[in-house]
Amino acid sequence: MIGALVLASVLHQAPKAFVENPAAPAEEGIQFQAALEVGGLALPSGTGANQMDGFAVAFPRLGVKGGDEFEFELGAPLRVRFLDQEPLQLEQDYGGRLRRQDWDERSDFAQILRNLRIGRDDGRVQLRAGAFSTYSLGAGWLVNRYHNRISPDYHPAGGNVVAYLGPTRVELFASDVLAPRLFAAEVRLDLGRVLSDQDTAFDRFLLSVDAAHDFGQAGGTAPPLSAASVGFQAGVVKNDRLQLWLQAAAGARADTLVESVPDYGAAFGVVVRGQPQELVDLTGRLEARRQGGRFRFGFFGAGYEFGRFSGVGLSEQPLAEELLPGTFSGYGEFAASVSPGGPEDLELTASASGEYFVSTGRVDADAALQAHLPGGKTVAELRVILTDLTVHPRYSAALEVRHRFLPAVYGLVTAGREHFPQAEGHLRHGFTAGLGVGVDFQR
Repeated sequence: MIGALVLASVLHQAPKAFVENPAAPAEEGIQFQAALEVGGLALPSGTGANQMDGFAVAFPRLGVKGGDEFEFELGAPLRVRFLDQEPLQLEQDYGGRLRRQDWDERSDFAQILRNLRIGRDDGRVQLRAGAFSTYSLGAGWLVNRYHNRISPDYHPAGGNVVAYLGPTRVELFASDVLAPRLFAAEVRLDLGRVLSDQDTAFDRFLLSVDAAHDFGQAGGTAPPLSAASVGFQAGVVKNDRLQLWLQAAAGARADTLVESVPDYGAAFGVVVRGQPQELVDLTGRLEARRQGGRFRFGFFGAGYEFGRFSGVGLSEQPLAEELLPGTFSGYGEFAASVSPGGPEDLELTASASGEYFVSTGRVDADAALQAHLPGGKTVAELRVILTDLTVHPRYSAALEVRHRFLPAVYGLVTAGREHFPQAEGHLRHGFTAGLGVGVDFQR
């Protein structure tokens, strides 16, 4: 799909839970943006023999930005089938051509909302809606690097609200604002502000409670899943150049009461964030975990929209029912942002995570990259999600490259590996590729 990969926030959001964002200079004025992309796309049918179909794609977009407190963008890709390897599919499309899977449930109509932002990042209240590609709730013990539009047949708009109420920070998240899907919340208390009136104690000792529940009733029906966690974070070192945090958490399933299965876990780790140079930001996280049964940390992760149908592979148990042997695991994460600021310099935003389970040898990994190449004319975006590489491997990948030929004209190339949830609960896979051209302007 043209423009299918949206990496608006590739840098992992968990470090934002540890520090207050410095006040940024206010932007003034209203900007209008408009764009139209057209091209061709090869996409598997997702059913039957899963053969490749050909589509003509038109993707109009319109956006408005009002300073640094308000922004929205509307638009949706219209995929019209002109080559069908399964003739019966043509009869099912709207008007015989418009791809039905893109508009066959209420949630799909929310894809028209590409992005909505109200409130500054350092304000008391912030609202975000639209696509979420690497979203983490708090430190990410339950919802970690979640991607709500990874499925090619499901296009919801999610919503996120953050509010600061005295020493308390409340965050609410919905993966789909039009259907009963994943809902999550975190309440975080700044113990330093409660127990002390000294500035040096503020934002250093954080206690958080997270809860998440997936009703599983949109984008395909899957078993419901509930989990909860409690966590503590302590800032050992905190200055302009370096931050060192210790953190610990305990979590459990909130919807299973099987005494013989230990559906709970505990974790302890360290987070380091440094700025060796003014325009370079690096974050690293290491964590040791003990988990098992039907619970694991980062339940709602990057590939969850596929894992809820098949936890690993293509036709295994859903993640909600997957039984993990009691085991230790090691989790690591790294994020980097390099923004020299000049058009002739490389601008890079990247993050990666991985987890290794000791007793089973299972390896999960996830990486996201956005690079503005020197010269300012080429942008490349990549997302790779790897699940259980050792036994039942599954991987998803999406690549998009844009190159601006003229001030208002650019070309784009897309490629990737897609998965299609089926009515009977398993997944089909296939490859996709696209080529197009776009025009845009702003004033």
